[in-house]
Amino acid sequence: MSLRRASSLLLIGTLAGLGGLCFNFLLRLGGVAPFPPESALAAFLRVVPASIEEPMVQRFGDLAGQIGLVIATLIAAVVYGLVVVLFDLLLAERVFGALKRFEGLLVLSLIPWMVFGLLLFPAAGDAIFGTVSPYAPSNAIWVFPLGLLLVQAVFALVLSSVYRPQVTRQGLLGGSGIEDKGRREFIEKGTIMVFAVIAGIAGLMGLDQLFASSAQPTGTSQPVNLQEAPSIFRDPRLASLVDSEVTTDSGFYRVAIDVIDPAVDVSAWALTVDGLVGTPKSYMLQELSSLPQASQYTTLECVSNVLNGDLIGNAKWTGVKLSDLLADAGGTSPGAVYVVFYSVDGYSVGIPLAKALMPDSMVAYGMNGQDLPVRHGYPLRGLIPGLYGMMSAKWINKISVVGVVYDGYWQTRGWTNTARVHTQAFIVPLAPDQASLSKYGGTIILSGYAFAGDRGISTVEVSFDNGKTWEEAQVKPPISNLTWALWAYEWKLQSAGEYSILARAVDAAGKVQTSNKEGTFPNGATGYVNAVVQIYD
Repeated sequence: MSLRRASSLLLIGTLAGLGGLCFNFLLRLGGVAPFPPESALAAFLRVVPASIEEPMVQRFGDLAGQIGLVIATLIAAVVYGLVVVLFDLLLAERVFGALKRFEGLLVLSLIPWMVFGLLLFPAAGDAIFGTVSPYAPSNAIWVFPLGLLLVQAVFALVLSSVYRPQVTRQGLLGGSGIEDKGRREFIEKGTIMVFAVIAGIAGLMGLDQLFASSAQPTGTSQPVNLQEAPSIFRDPRLASLVDSEVTTDSGFYRVAIDVIDPAVDVSAWALTVDGLVGTPKSYMLQELSSLPQASQYTTLECVSNVLNGDLIGNAKWTGVKLSDLLADAGGTSPGAVYVVFYSVDGYSVGIPLAKALMPDSMVAYGMNGQDLPVRHGYPLRGLIPGLYGMMSAKWINKISVVGVVYDGYWQTRGWTNTARVHTQAFIVPLAPDQASLSKYGGTIILSGYAFAGDRGISTVEVSFDNGKTWEEAQVKPPISNLTWALWAYEWKLQSAGEYSILARAVDAAGKVQTSNKEGTFPNGATGYVNAVVQIYD
């Protein structure tokens, strides 16, 4: 085989593979076929070092998973291209000597079907054809193999429009794998396919957000009472900060092990509470809603949040206290140590029993006055104040009380099992139109928020001399001791220029946040935020 022919075959096989994978992705969203790149990416993330994973999460947030899925999809498309090259080299003469061209391509399509179904999915831990993956239909294991087979038929159909074997029943054709008279047709169809692939990738990047925003109404930030707040918080320059004290559903950060949100059929869903409890029980969503309802404002922060990062949000959550739920299941038995949450996507995490029984630990089915959005764990998620967000599992379908310390999904990968939120002050970037001395009479308002988990915030301080001296900012009374607190400082300057600013917070017990700078892995980031601002005349 010539290099020219091999290159051409690799190209057309890759393009045809992308066409098939885009169709495959749509079937995956419909729950009738597994998506090989998704399983491959999940398997990769289970073994990838934190030194590789963390920078992606910190830089791109939820988008990191979508970028990873696009890369995995492109790699899978190249696999299709390689299959075409090897088939043409090793099997084409025999197959096309006995079958018509499209029949032969259907035989070719069985190769990726078997490669993905019999090799990739078992290697990723999802069994043959993904039949034990979290999103597989449990009552019809034949759906996934047939769905993936349909994808290969689409691949063969797309490939048939451009691929011509060297050997047919009529003899040698030669050429590069594409009939010379069909080159214009190939370019036209190839262009269409490329646009289709781009559209598919664009859809891949946006469907998650689209579905999340359209599946259920999104909550809005609640009215903020400023009557008891210092007067500085009524300054128009702080309107944006004050309005964002409660984060909207769509603006709330999302980090999960899934690129595609689990689609839970709530009519078939139930929460199981078992293990070391007096009476193991199962609850439908409406049964949970009949238990005593609890509502609270709570801030959640991701353990991967860098200094001054945006993987943090504050919302009003509605649900059932975990202590009430366990009591309804007969209470915990002697020897109980940990409470473990299991999710429909295979995620799990455990918390100490004492933390689970605290009055502010809950399972939530509502967010900002609406049903819990899909992207934030519908129909049920954990809410464990004081601990990083990874301890508040989403899409929960089982809670077990166990007699041992439990290492969850991220803990088996080296992350902290204590997960106590560090006290931290954040500085909101100064908008260019608010950095003018003359516009505001020689004063600049610096602002931000501070968070200390469930310990509350008493004071925020700023420094303009690299921490030698500190000046106290004004703090708006927080909604609760479970939320962040907004702060502001009126800064009077004599001249324009570039300034370096530090900020630090003090929790309600009087403990100052540490200045020791540490990265996010494995216990969460620590240290002072250092913001450099440019002030104009």
